[in-house]
Amino acid sequence: MLKPNLLREMIVRHEPFFNQNPDRLEVFVTKGNLMATGTNSASFLYQYQLEVLALDYPHPLDNLSIPILACARRHQPDLLFNPERRKDGFRFEVDLLNNDTADILFTVPVSERVMVSREDGRLIPVHLDEPVSHSPSLAAWDVLNMTTGGA
Repeated sequence: MLKPNLLREMIVRHEPFFNQNPDRLEVFVTKGNLMATGTNSASFLYQYQLEVLALDYPHPLDNLSIPILACARRHQPDLLFNPERRKDGFRFEVDLLNNDTADILFTVPVSERVMVSREDGRLIPVHLDEPVSHSPSLAAWDVLNMTTGGA
């Protein structure tokens, strides 16, 4: 699966706190489902929930929300642009530990297509990313993908 690491990389790039405290960011997969295509192909689809847990986090929720949305824009755009998926595509829980820190859990439903081909008698899986949209109306989201510092 590619999306857990892609999401982690986007968060760490946007929020320097996790470069200094990598043990305070956990990304894990829950509620996984493996779906065959039902065709003659061995290709399949992973569906799962990505859970992002920030522990003892001392910064605003926005600092996590922005890179999560930016990652979804590129790798799971239906969560932003499909009205039905957008309704509950990003869920979060916050445990306020004190006046300065919180444990924050984001849950994001994702899917990942895997195309399987045969080469020299072996099965070769290739994880397919979402198509890139170059629509001018989405240009503002591209700025988020280039963000290198925290807010």
